[in-house]
Amino acid sequence: MSGRFGGRWRLTLALPIANIAIGLIVLAIFLWRVDVRGALGNLPDLQWRWAVAATLTFTASKVVHAYRWRFFLRHRPEIPFRRLLELFLVSNLANAVIPLRAGDLLRVELPNRRYGIPRAELASSVFLVESLLDGVAFVVLAFASLLIFDLPPSLRPAVGALALVVTIVAIVSIQASRRRDGWSLQSSRWRVLVPVPARPGIQSWLTDAIEGMRTLSTWRSASLAVVISLVAWMLEVEVWWLMGRAFGIELAFSEALLVMIAANMAGALPLTPWNIGPYEVVVTEMLVLFGYTRLDASSYAIGSRILLVTWIGITGLLAMWSLGLSPRDLRPGSASSDEPDAALEPATPTDDADA
Repeated sequence: MSGRFGGRWRLTLALPIANIAIGLIVLAIFLWRVDVRGALGNLPDLQWRWAVAATLTFTASKVVHAYRWRFFLRHRPEIPFRRLLELFLVSNLANAVIPLRAGDLLRVELPNRRYGIPRAELASSVFLVESLLDGVAFVVLAFASLLIFDLPPSLRPAVGALALVVTIVAIVSIQASRRRDGWSLQSSRWRVLVPVPARPGIQSWLTDAIEGMRTLSTWRSASLAVVISLVAWMLEVEVWWLMGRAFGIELAFSEALLVMIAANMAGALPLTPWNIGPYEVVVTEMLVLFGYTRLDASSYAIGSRILLVTWIGITGLLAMWSLGLSPRDLRPGSASSDEPDAALEPATPTDDADA
């Protein structure tokens, strides 16, 4: 017994130590590769008209992303677009300050609490359908850059691999969504692997998850979702291009596209508090690879981070105020789905926006 508990104690102690060690290494790389002092010294030279345009375009992209989410849930008329937009901005704030994309979990938890929508349905739409459409949009934009804007040839294998993965996932997901009524665990050959008492719960979860994929059930709805995704991500590419102008860097479309993809991927790495370091290092090194000076690249990385995090904080807090949410409400289990919060309920049916 003592050996088992001693092993658990050592594991419990080792994990925080490992996290701290990784965080210190990342911060050391950040201070080594990013010219922090020079970047902060360049902030007074910021071109504010471009910076304001970038932040407003950033919000416009989030509006389109929220509209896409509403399109996924168009069979749920009880959720007005305004509330989904506010929830999206709150989740965006959580993603900016908490690692592991915690804000995406809020997009599953809060609608479940307040509107009673099954978590499995929300999770499949947020994590599977949305990620798949993002991948499709990235592939289309990357191929456009490859053909039109002279994307670096060294990136062609990565684009091809991404296209292959997205195609496979798309085929499997579309086939699954088209068989919404045919997913029966009881008639499946795999039912022997599932204990009998657990089958009803798993069947209910599976049915809800497939329901969340209904956007992919027809080519028309899937195509519309891809178009919406392309609009949203092209707006985000515009954000990074405008940020470049704000800091005196004139990015090509392909460069802005790669910076956008790299920034979003680096922002998902849960390595340091407030995720300081990975984003700045990745963006700086990418711009240096494009031929810009390390000072200019560092100014862009740190300055854009400060501007966007500040703007995300402002819009997220305003959304929380509009929803009547407090930080306590963002904790798991702080509210019950059996009693919806009036602050999140539509005042009248006309609040809803047709998707």
